[in-house]
Amino acid sequence: MRRRYVIWTVFGFASFAAGALGQTPPPRLTHVLPPGGQIGTTLEITLVGADLDKAEALYFSIPGVKSEIAGTSALVPADLKKKPPASMKQGPQTSQKFKVTLPDNAPLGVHDIRIITAGGISNPRAFVVGDLKEIMEKEPNDDVNKAQPIELNSTVSGVISAPTDVDYFQFAGKKGQRVVLSCLTGTIDSKLPVEMKLFGPGDRDLGSNRGYQNNDALLDAVLPADGDYLVRLCSFTYTQGGPDYFYRLTVTTGSWIDAVFPPTVELGKEAKVAVYGRNLPGGVLDPSMIVEGRTLEKVMVAVKAPADPRALHRLEFPGLIVPASSILDGFEFRLPNKTAASNPYLLTFARSPVIPEEEPNDTPETAQKVPVPCEIAGRIDKKGDRDWFRFEAKKGQALGIEVFGDRLGSATDLYFVLRDEKGKTLAEQDDNPDIAAPHFFTRTEDPPRYRFVPSADGAYLLMIGARDANSQFGPRHLYTVRIAPDEPDFRLVAMPFNSLAPDSAVLHQGSHQALQVFAFRLGGFTGDITLSADSLPEGVTLPPQVIAGSQKQAALVLSATPNAPFMGGPIRIVGTATVGGQKLIREVRSASVSWPVQQLNIPTISRLDRELVMAVRDKAPYTLGIEKTKVIVQQGEKIQIPIRLNVLSPEFKSTVQLVSLSMPTGMTMQPASVSTGKESLTLNFDAKANVLPGNYTLIVRGQTQPVGKPMPPKGPPNVVQTAPPVTVTIVPKQLAKLSVPANPVKIAVGKEGVIPVKVARQLDYAGPFKLDVVLPPDIKGVTGEPSSIKPGENDGKITIRVEPGAQAGSNVVLQVRAIALFNSETPVAHEAKVTLNIAK
Repeated sequence: MRRRYVIWTVFGFASFAAGALGQTPPPRLTHVLPPGGQIGTTLEITLVGADLDKAEALYFSIPGVKSEIAGTSALVPADLKKKPPASMKQGPQTSQKFKVTLPDNAPLGVHDIRIITAGGISNPRAFVVGDLKEIMEKEPNDDVNKAQPIELNSTVSGVISAPTDVDYFQFAGKKGQRVVLSCLTGTIDSKLPVEMKLFGPGDRDLGSNRGYQNNDALLDAVLPADGDYLVRLCSFTYTQGGPDYFYRLTVTTGSWIDAVFPPTVELGKEAKVAVYGRNLPGGVLDPSMIVEGRTLEKVMVAVKAPADPRALHRLEFPGLIVPASSILDGFEFRLPNKTAASNPYLLTFARSPVIPEEEPNDTPETAQKVPVPCEIAGRIDKKGDRDWFRFEAKKGQALGIEVFGDRLGSATDLYFVLRDEKGKTLAEQDDNPDIAAPHFFTRTEDPPRYRFVPSADGAYLLMIGARDANSQFGPRHLYTVRIAPDEPDFRLVAMPFNSLAPDSAVLHQGSHQALQVFAFRLGGFTGDITLSADSLPEGVTLPPQVIAGSQKQAALVLSATPNAPFMGGPIRIVGTATVGGQKLIREVRSASVSWPVQQLNIPTISRLDRELVMAVRDKAPYTLGIEKTKVIVQQGEKIQIPIRLNVLSPEFKSTVQLVSLSMPTGMTMQPASVSTGKESLTLNFDAKANVLPGNYTLIVRGQTQPVGKPMPPKGPPNVVQTAPPVTVTIVPKQLAKLSVPANPVKIAVGKEGVIPVKVARQLDYAGPFKLDVVLPPDIKGVTGEPSSIKPGENDGKITIRVEPGAQAGSNVVLQVRAIALFNSETPVAHEAKVTLNIAK
């Protein structure tokens, strides 16, 4: 794959005057105005944020965009000065203008824009590429008689600059036109809970909408007459406004997709799907499909899913992906008409045959029969709807049952009930409260995956319902249900470790940078995941690192050589695991915090990014060195790791607080710090007995501000550096419980016999055991023959020979040993005593 980098020589940044100890701080981006543009046009955009001076370039997540600097200002533009945003209280604000040219073939949709400065590359902001004419909101337009004229089939970008601000727009329409009004806010990283209203000639109220999806609003109307129409936008309840509350309003006769059924397609296959929406090409009104009082059109189309096997594990969608949806795999679907392209709609990949729901199936008696495995596509399509399905299962056949609704974008609070054929309830699953972290808030209204092991052959009943089905139902309330044997897999998401504010990865020459990694374990997967680089720029490496099978969170460290070229652009990191002898390779997805919070453990607004990016910059004022990069300890033992502060700038005089990132559950690190004059110390970790055995990567980070507290608005900068990763193997005290006969084993002089040995395997260990026996040093004439227990087996034996000269009538205590190799290299010994009775 061709990678896009912006690269300079070191000499291009010779004068680092601002920031920490001669360094330019990395940029933080909060606003982009306008937050989008039309393909094939040139426009001027203004970027607002902290530390945007010394700008060098813009970086887009799509190729072919040209940009050049058009001006810099230390002040925020006039339309953003009405209320200083809380998001910008941590430093001086800068606005930076660029002249941008979008290519004719630019892909439509929501993409990422970042600014590259002398300090690095910024966090992303959404930038929409559209196919309609673009205009900017112009004040004053806060009353009916001041409404800003716009054309039908155009997009206007604006800001609700104060809580009581109201924006009016006026367009001319023809009788019978079906006009769709879409106002994007949450989809484009805005905080605005927009309310949108439409008025016709004679102040006729034609409808209103808010909260269609992610704070976006959607409204349509069939115009009752020729004339001028008014669109009114405001912040719902008039309590929020300011620079963070921007929007993109599109007024069009183009098509809009509300729902696709079924919303999932098998890889590489063509499927007939029903598309429901507005202004659909060839669409026919379906009176049974109503959304917000509007009757939707329906059209049947053929959809061909991508055939590339790698697509099955990717999420290629140019729209907002919230944390709860980050594990999905899917692709974009559009259905344009003659006016414009439609909105993008996410279709997911099915891994089993797709079975559309068929009514009537509202009772156990009318339950729809489905095969196993399958992926059911259903819908809560009427008030109080409950859908019943019947499937056959074999005793002991483990099946996973997983329901998707909220994660697909359906505003549906789903639950399910599993019963046997006699009506006995076997399981009921509701909301899944599990979250990855407050700053990547993955909580979902979907029930958690349920692993069902039938106790008998027979038929089983599955009921899918919604807690809010009495008030929330219709064509957009879709769901899918996967019923299939375990298929272990995983998805990985990486993001900066800053849990309080938007951030980006800036790697300094000769040092290291850490990213937090969330491991989403699917289908019962509990194995180790090895991280490696698939595409890195010159001078940047990813030392071998492992996410242990017991971990849901970990970290990875990137390293740069002292002469690594400056760059800013994408990187590609993959995770590799082995399941059933098959190697699984999954690309690491990227995410970031969108807006800051003021304290830890507060859920933040965050999303998936389009790609994982980083920048390489000049040497940091200090680095951290590790003398030991590989440690092997047994459960319960202490871990000691020497660390050293390497001061590179004579101006650096700060104390560096040390903290360990993403330690395994149960492990602790004693508080520690290093400073000039006290550069070296030994870090002490306690791998307590409850720390699960496994392969871990320990990562230590240093920072000059107190750990766990927001950086003060005015004060010295927080200089953060990461030490090289340390591979830690925690060896279990045992991999099995060893059993030998409790009663003495009797063997006559001159004969041989056996000691039966049994192991009860633990920790999923499936490898071999080497068996031998340790004899007392004073015993003569007795020998033992080593043997083994084969992989997967539990029984073995040791042959004992008693020579003719052995002393009869004596009892000898023997030590039986069974040695297993943890990680195929570290021996773990199991011992048990057995008494040998030497008979005449």
